[in-house]
Amino acid sequence: MEPKDHRPLSFASAAVWTLVALFLDLFFISLTEAGREGAFFDLVSRTTCEALAYSIVFFGILRLHEPNTSIRHVLALRRPSVLAVILALAVGAALSFPSEWLDQALDARFPRPPEEAETLDRILSITTVGKRVTLIVTLVFLQPAFDELFFRGALFTPLRRRHRTEMVVVATAAFETLGSLTPRAMISLLAASLLFAWMRGATGSIFPSIFARMAYFGVAVVPMALGREPPKPTLVLVAASSAVAVLGLLGMSLLSRRSTRLAAARLEAGE
Repeated sequence: MEPKDHRPLSFASAAVWTLVALFLDLFFISLTEAGREGAFFDLVSRTTCEALAYSIVFFGILRLHEPNTSIRHVLALRRPSVLAVILALAVGAALSFPSEWLDQALDARFPRPPEEAETLDRILSITTVGKRVTLIVTLVFLQPAFDELFFRGALFTPLRRRHRTEMVVVATAAFETLGSLTPRAMISLLAASLLFAWMRGATGSIFPSIFARMAYFGVAVVPMALGREPPKPTLVLVAASSAVAVLGLLGMSLLSRRSTRLAAARLEAGE
């Protein structure tokens, strides 16, 4: 039930909180780099700084906007149906191929600056078994979970108290792209973020969007960590994966209307 004395979170306030989180993330990684050279290119350091920045902002949101609401409720930690999770995993994995195709098309049209390419290569470089494990744990599990808990939990739930689900879906996806450093990165991220946010709204739970995001990044990262080439996004593969994604989303939409568990989750969320 919605607390009577909560302080509404507006879209403008949510944008400010997002910028604060981005600033804190950059501040912490800069501080870490100053204390230990090379931390900027270390995935463990970057993931830790991101988690710390999100945690501080989440605490602020709880204190100012949701003082009487449980953390579980704000983060939408509700058990979804098993079928919803399976569909989310399928959609997330399928989305990675058209997203990679789009990224390659944009890269051919708008090549990355040499500095950006060098930074990415250093972050993703694999020299030891520990680095392989770190790559999977941080990029496939931890960072996707942190991003979803912040945008589809800490921001989504308070925003949904005042606004329609469709508006909140678009807004949280847009806020997430604020962290993109280039327009080409924003384009690649926005489409996937919209679908992750839609899953959160359709199911009333954070878990489908988390699993979808993990699968989305896992398709490219896991082969890379194992020293193999990720699947090439050929036109046939892109068309087939797009069809799988569409069917998965249609299935999730149908399930959200008929599943009593998902209906109960949305009712608990006040959605």
